[in-house]
Amino acid sequence: MNRKKMFVISLLLAAALMVSACGNAVNDSLEHTSPAGQATTAPAAEEPTAVFEPQTVVDATGTVLEIPAEVTKIVCIVSLCVDVLAELGLEPAAIAESGVRTIATQPEFYGIKGESFASIGGSFFEPNLEDIVTAKPELVIGLMGVHDALREGLDGVAPIYLANPKTYTDSLAVLETIGKLTGKTAEAKAAEEAFLAKLEAAKKKSPKDKKALIMYGSDVNFAIVTDSGLGGTILKEVTAYPWRVNDPSEDPYGDGSIQYSLEKLLEQNPDIIFVESYSYSPGTKPLSEQMKELPLWSKLKAVQEGKVIEVRSPVWGDGRGTRSLGILLDESLEYMYPDLF
Repeated sequence: MNRKKMFVISLLLAAALMVSACGNAVNDSLEHTSPAGQATTAPAAEEPTAVFEPQTVVDATGTVLEIPAEVTKIVCIVSLCVDVLAELGLEPAAIAESGVRTIATQPEFYGIKGESFASIGGSFFEPNLEDIVTAKPELVIGLMGVHDALREGLDGVAPIYLANPKTYTDSLAVLETIGKLTGKTAEAKAAEEAFLAKLEAAKKKSPKDKKALIMYGSDVNFAIVTDSGLGGTILKEVTAYPWRVNDPSEDPYGDGSIQYSLEKLLEQNPDIIFVESYSYSPGTKPLSEQMKELPLWSKLKAVQEGKVIEVRSPVWGDGRGTRSLGILLDESLEYMYPDLF
């Protein structure tokens, strides 16, 4: 190979290397360039997943519960549990029957899907322990004063959180606690804010000139919800609710409800009466129907003006959570002030 040829070949090799270098530079550039020739944004860094911190909570009985890991399976043996989980966007692992199943299937909760949740047999007062164990819960939520005895039976299976909200602020506290245990603090906060905003708007809009009452029972030996009872703490914010516990012995446990008589009811003579009927045997008439058999009943202003309203007792009386209380607020205002709400 002569020098001239070598020189030519050298020139060609140099040119080839330059083209290759330029090509690589283009390819490198294309990896960071969109088809339209515009620079793309590097993929955003993923939000770090919140790490669950072990929680220590105290339930209504004063029992301290240590929760080491985020709770994902909850068994509901009280309606409040269904209310809270619905607010948090969760579903129960299993639920008790009767009123708990009823509230789960209400359209504002899980609707028809509530029929498919696994069943805890037995009664409200004595839910079937074997069914609870079979559901393999990480937490059981029950009612203080009713389900306390289950704690021993569930020892080694799952902790039981017993609640007993007496005011709507108590209900908000339960919501916040279960939100923490399930990693749903944002959902709990959103539900709390929505409820308080609804209540505040109702307080500003309501004329508060109707005297309302919530009464309940399964027969004519009825009781009323006082202004320190859960429903009463809502209604007294938006209208006249003059039902107070004047003698502590009438309500020794501070539950916010007392036995009452028609004679005493006539003294206040409410404009509107909301009735929560409970039935413990088939064929039981609604409480308002039974009350019609008593002569004094017909003398009440609310009766004479057709303002006796049978409400959904599983929601109004048993729900106890912010979703149920919001429904109570909405429905009561619609009945009291139909032109405003």
